Amino acid sequence: MRRSKVEIIADILRSTNGTGATKTQIVYRANLNFKLATGYIRYLLKKGYLVEVVENNRRVYKATDKGQAFLREFFTIARELEDIFSMEKAF
Repeated sequence: MRRSKVEIIADILRSTNGTGATKTQIVYRANLNFKLATGYIRYLLKKGYLVEVVENNRRVYKATDKGQAFLREFFTIARELEDIFSMEKAF
């Protein structure tokens, strides 16, 4: 089953949350190829969900407060949907 764009964004933000992540780490953690990851990272930087910092001569991407808020809301909605779908199966 394919992931939606919103799910991919959530996976990227989750992979950068906390200490941050390099592009290579994002690619592996979010299960993306470099071309796709680059496009999403550009979008998330432009929209203010990610910030790029240089640490130890490496580009590291970190989720901003806006990105962390997105993740919290995403997981809240995902849990609610799981509850709804599990309830439907009971009937």
